Amino acid sequence: MPKRKIIYHQNDEDQNSVYMYLNKKYGLELFINADGFDDAMKMFDICDFKNRDEWEIYLRCGSQPTGGKNARKTR
Repeated sequence: MPKRKIIYHQNDEDQNSVYMYLNKKYGLELFINADGFDDAMKMFDICDFKNRDEWEIYLRCGSQPTGGKNARKTR
């Protein structure tokens, strides 16, 4: 299997991914645009949050699942 090629979009804001930092203890959500996970981690480090084990990082996928058997049907 060939290795995946990582493409960085740098200053192209339309191609950046949206990451969410979630504080599990207080329910705080912080959304950022980052060019890959490494960039998201650098921004997280810049924020200098205390108690890092209280935080989780999530990624918003470009193609969200739609429809399917569990989708709500309109009547």
